[in-house]
Amino acid sequence: MLKIDRAGELAIAALLVSIGSGFIVAYHYDVADPFASSVAIEAILPFGAFWRALHFWASQAFFLFLIIHSGQSIGDLPKISKRTSGRRQWIVLSLTLPIAIITIFTGYVLRYDGTGQAAGRIAEHLLLKIPMIGDVFDRFLMAITDEGLSRVYLVHVLFAAVLWWLSTWYHTRRVILGRRVFFGLLIGSIAMAILFHAPIDLPNKNVGLIQGPWFFLGIQELLRHLPPLEAGILYPLVPVIAFMALPWMGKRKIPLWILLGWLVTYCGLSLSEWLRAV
Repeated sequence: MLKIDRAGELAIAALLVSIGSGFIVAYHYDVADPFASSVAIEAILPFGAFWRALHFWASQAFFLFLIIHSGQSIGDLPKISKRTSGRRQWIVLSLTLPIAIITIFTGYVLRYDGTGQAAGRIAEHLLLKIPMIGDVFDRFLMAITDEGLSRVYLVHVLFAAVLWWLSTWYHTRRVILGRRVFFGLLIGSIAMAILFHAPIDLPNKNVGLIQGPWFFLGIQELLRHLPPLEAGILYPLVPVIAFMALPWMGKRKIPLWILLGWLVTYCGLSLSEWLRAV
């Protein structure tokens, strides 16, 4: 069993807050008219802007703490690599990261403002570029062209449930969450929701001026220089494979150096894309 550090506890707490506030937002969300319903949540639902912001910021906190927890878990590799159960748990942790990215990304698409529409179209285009199985992945994850946002909505809800299952029952065998950690995270999320509005912009905005979610900026910049398959599919797979391979490498640190090199290049790409709008 992998050790659950403070960052792991905070990630679970943030996920709980995100899912709880997500129930309230989802109850008033209409997949047939996504942008109008996103705006109506704030206009009609009591404290609707607060609930949207709470859901948004708790989701961001979950992903950030999950990254920190994953990085700290690398220090436990000598113990993890010696046990079959430890390696199995490491695979689960490795898969949790891309699942979390897909879940948060689909949340951006679901609001279907200018950023959401552009992000959804780009993601569908990237999936269709996968040889042989691209249509299958698109039908499972996006299918925006044929089915609107119904598939995206289903994936968002389903993957959120999978994240909760992986991060609690399977990953820890029990919910390890102290009251101080949970309420501290809850108070922090409430403060962020009160002080900072959840982003939303106009639909059909000029795509050339749109920047995607913060974790998507590096891919967006790389798409300017490389074909979609290499920039949007193969390049993001590098850290997932390198991270997953760490327990099997023993003293060989090749995957770790690949992972660190990827992080440096991705931060550089993200900064370059961000500076375009400055």
